[in-house]
Amino acid sequence: MGGDFGPEVVVEGAVLAARELGINVILVGQEPQLKNILSRFRGAEDKRIQIKHAPDTISMDDTPALAIRKKPNSSVRVAFELVKSKQACGVVSPGNTGAVMAAGIFVLGTVPGIARPAIATLIPKSVGSTPTVLLDSGANIDCHAHQLVQFALMGNYYAMSAIHIERPRVALLSNGTEESKGNDITRSAAMMLSGIPGIHFVGYVEGRDLARDVVDVIVCDGFVGNIVLKAIEGSVEIVLDTMKHQVDRSGLGRLGMWLAKPTLKAVFKEQLDPSSFGGAPLLGLNDVAIVCHGAANAKAIMNAVRVAKQTSDEGLCAKIAAALSSLDLRMPGAYDENIWNKMGQRFEKKRKPRELEHESNGDQSAAEEIELDSGVQNE
Repeated sequence: MGGDFGPEVVVEGAVLAARELGINVILVGQEPQLKNILSRFRGAEDKRIQIKHAPDTISMDDTPALAIRKKPNSSVRVAFELVKSKQACGVVSPGNTGAVMAAGIFVLGTVPGIARPAIATLIPKSVGSTPTVLLDSGANIDCHAHQLVQFALMGNYYAMSAIHIERPRVALLSNGTEESKGNDITRSAAMMLSGIPGIHFVGYVEGRDLARDVVDVIVCDGFVGNIVLKAIEGSVEIVLDTMKHQVDRSGLGRLGMWLAKPTLKAVFKEQLDPSSFGGAPLLGLNDVAIVCHGAANAKAIMNAVRVAKQTSDEGLCAKIAAALSSLDLRMPGAYDENIWNKMGQRFEKKRKPRELEHESNGDQSAAEEIELDSGVQNE
């Protein structure tokens, strides 16, 4: 029910996914409204589309973790419950990112050893190159070194699965490529990554390297990653606005734009259009969750559904769990006994208040409070 444009865009994207990709979709939200919208897109009779009623919604102003507990019938929580009960293989949402993350952790739980999931976003490169995987791009605004190492492992397997790179080049985002650059956290993460077999760690990269074909996976905390994404969006907008301004100043400019239109369309609509990538997976959960941009259009929703099914079919979550288990065996005590654990204790689960201990689902995880608000971006 979320997103900048409301449920209409989500329903349209779901109809496209069913018709063009043949994927079964469950729309979760307020049933009367969804039925009305579905009929407008002529999807009411499509057997591949179902509706699951969820009367509550979580707004952008709601505190994510609190809303997930206080609104058990919210659309995002009900969607994750469908995945937990194996009625669905994944969740796709353009709504409140913090709420998606909170619901995913609360209902599905994380892969053993993961303190926080990370959002993996694909950044377009030059023509002919595969996109760059950037993570975390907004889920965790504060991270310690061991988490960055976990992000690198997850990004490595996502690059292998999603964009079919046999041996991804993995790097840490820093303020320079020299070994002396970065801060204590990035330098510690670099030292750990250098000793992990199976990871092609190439060191540090700078911000200008995101769109260049120098690495395949770039790792940073969510605070930096989200700023990087918004900076890229702003850069594209200023280029387009400046071009439009110059074109409108003269008839010759308008003629040139008309002649260049096929080329510009191929560049901006086919090569650089973010909707073609769909959504960004929330890696580290025990099942699939895809986070879409709040301003996602129907094409983006359709492709996010495609990514969710592909991620589930390829068993990416199980591969990540196996990789992290292998890391723990090679580096016993690397997290539990050092300073990074102390820095990350704020991310660990705490006991819930007494009145929440008897929640109806009976799960052990439901008897715990997930402290998310200090580190989840609410956008």
